[in-house]
This record gives sequence, structure tokens and C-alpha cells, in this order.
Amino acid sequence: MSIQSLLDSAGKGGTVNLPAGEFEGRFAISKPCRVIGSGTALRSVSGPVLTVDAKNVSVSGLTIELTNDDIPYERRIAVYCREDTTFSDTCINGLLVGIPKEEGFWGLPGVLSLGTLPAEREMSFAAELYVPTAAELSCGFHDISISADTLAAGFNTVTLTVDRIRSGSLLHGYISIRSGLTGIVRKILVTGEVGDENTPPPAGYMLCTVDREAPARHDEMLRKLDIKAFTESEPDTERVTVPLEPIDENRASRPGTEKEENITIVSEKRLPIAPELYRAELLYSSALLEPDIEGYLFMLGKDGRALSDRGLIFFGNRHSEDGAVRYEGKTFLIDFRQVSGDIGKMVLLYSMYGGDPAHIFRNLRDGEVSLLCGNGVHMHLPLENGINCRTILAAGFERADGVWEMVTSGKGVSMPLADICKGYGVNVI
Repeated sequence: MSIQSLLDSAGKGGTVNLPAGEFEGRFAISKPCRVIGSGTALRSVSGPVLTVDAKNVSVSGLTIELTNDDIPYERRIAVYCREDTTFSDTCINGLLVGIPKEEGFWGLPGVLSLGTLPAEREMSFAAELYVPTAAELSCGFHDISISADTLAAGFNTVTLTVDRIRSGSLLHGYISIRSGLTGIVRKILVTGEVGDENTPPPAGYMLCTVDREAPARHDEMLRKLDIKAFTESEPDTERVTVPLEPIDENRASRPGTEKEENITIVSEKRLPIAPELYRAELLYSSALLEPDIEGYLFMLGKDGRALSDRGLIFFGNRHSEDGAVRYEGKTFLIDFRQVSGDIGKMVLLYSMYGGDPAHIFRNLRDGEVSLLCGNGVHMHLPLENGINCRTILAAGFERADGVWEMVTSGKGVSMPLADICKGYGVNVI
């Protein structure tokens, strides 16, 4: 049963238990009920992701987020409440509209990048944050401490102190801001890497500031917002995976690319890669137990090792330094025309999270690696049957004499992900 069907089937004042997994679409709660997620993520490229259109609704155990920043500000609504709603253990990425004070401006960066730090040296940084209501602050990163555990309504400046860390480490963690009004959590991703002891410290002490006019502009947007224009249509049907879309908006106007050309490919083959932009993602129709799957793309030198920890593109480092690779949601966009000349190989992996024994790739139905090229060629690589692993090698890419080739796989990898990273020269902590 779909997520929206579950929400629609709620009895008055009853409980709706949502399954674990990631679900794409826009959703609505139209009956008094208690909605409980279990590692459930509701996501959409445009808001509102969730609309609450009933009294006496409580929501817990959900992540509700927008997956696209390149949209008008008023479309960045994660949650819209027409009625007062109770939240607990809920994380959102985006605006919340409909609850006074909570719908105010939240001046929080999505990412704080510390850059490259010298090894074995304690360093401090400052960040300016703005919250419309009092909030609790916590840092779930054992190598970083933060100077305050609460934020007052308005502008706040906090200090982040980085401990002495060994050379070659990759930093990745979150700062959590919990609203004192609703208990909703918003997160800031903290990233960085550690060089050697001779690495010069970053020049900037202040990591971010907040535009003094931003809260007023936000309030003006709310006053002018025609929320009905965004919510009067029926919620979208959700999808477990991101829908395939053309990469190039002008593709249909180019000769010979009016129709998509679908090709099924097999593992252990070497195929030439056109010098184009590709969209790579893992697709499946259903799962025994919905998993949390992330992608990892290693950009390697000719010796098969990453030139630095920034050579791993994943949820903690979404853009390659040369701009050729981007990780958006669960999708990689790879432009082979822009890959830096010192990169001779790339390896694409997907890995599952979760402690349930059912979280292995053999429990995905119709699993495949999808590569959609800007020239209209859509390659489908079915996964090998019976993969009793949490990680798969999707494909490899190699460059010889300036020409890229793909080496297909779709097979399981039994090594722990941390060991795979080390094998490619990437340090994780």
C-alpha cells in the first residue's frame, strides 16, 4: 500500500504506521490521526512535501525534506499545516508554514565546510545562526565541540572547536538544532579534511553570516504567499526512486535524439562512453524491507588511488573539485567532458545502511543500474541475482588515450565499506 493510501485509510484519531524507506512525492494528512514513521523519509523536488489539513494530528519518526535547492523561495516549503500539529522526533529540511513563530526565518546553512585543516592542531571557527524561536543546539561529531547548547530567538554566534586530528582524515558530521516550540530538528552538515602538519590553516575564521535583511524578506514572502496555489492539487503519487528525466533540456530539439534509446547491458563488458553528461542511479521496483541506500563514486588517479579524500563523492561531499561529478539525492550526474586530466579511473558503488538482515541486495526486486546519457541512450544493467551483500560495485570507468570506457559489473562486494574506502586511498573516521 502506498504512503498516501496509508494516510487516507486512517480511522478518526487512529494510528498510521509508515514503513521504513525513502518515498518521493507530495503527501497530505486529511484526517485526525497519529502518524508514526520508522526511519521514513518523505522527499520531493518541490514543496510542500507534507500538508496537514486536519485537527488533532501528531507526527513522529519522520524525515521530511526538499531535494532541490534550485527552486523559488516560496516553493521551499517542507511542511504546511492548515491546523495546529504536534511533532516529535521529526527532522525537516525546508520551510515550515502554518505554525506561528515556527514558520519564521531559520538562518541556518545547509553545509559548513571547514576546508583543509592542519593535522594534530586544535582550531576554532565561528558561525552566525538565526532562529525565530528558542532552540537547543547539539553536535553529533566526536571531533568537534560547540560553544553553546541553546540558541536565543534572533541572531546567535557560536564557536566550533576542532580537536587534534590525525593526517588524512575526512570530517563528516551534523549539528542539530531542535526547536523549543515544536521539537522539530533541523541539521547542518559539517565537512572537511585533514592535511599534514605543514598544511596552512584556513584563512577564514567566520564560516557563515546571516543577511540582516533576510528575516524581514522572509516575513514579507509569507504575507504575499498564495499557499492555495501550491496545495489545491491532489498529492503526487510517491515513488521509491527518483524518476528518470532528460538531462539536457534541449535534447529533444537535437537531431536524432527525439526518442530515448533503451539498451540492456550485461556485466563484465567494456563499453565506450560518449563524451556527454550522464545520469547514473540505482533503480528497483520493490524491496522486502525498504533500505536506506547511498551512492559512492571514487575519482582515482591512474594508480587506482584517490588523489585526496575529496576524491570520494557521496552525501558528505556532493561535488567534485573539477565540477564534473555531482551527487543529487540518490543520483550522480557525471560529465565526462569535464573530468580533470589527472583522473584516470572512477568507480561507482551503492551501499545499504541498517542492521536488519533483510537489508541486502538480493531482496531488491528488478534492481538495476541505470545510466541515461544526454544523447538519448539509456543503458540498463540488471543486478546479479542472489547478492547476499550490503554493497555492490555498479560500474567502473577508465580513461585511455583520452577516451572513456565503462566496465560493467552489478555484482556484490563483501568487504566493509570502510575497508573499500581505505583500499582506494580514502580515509574515513
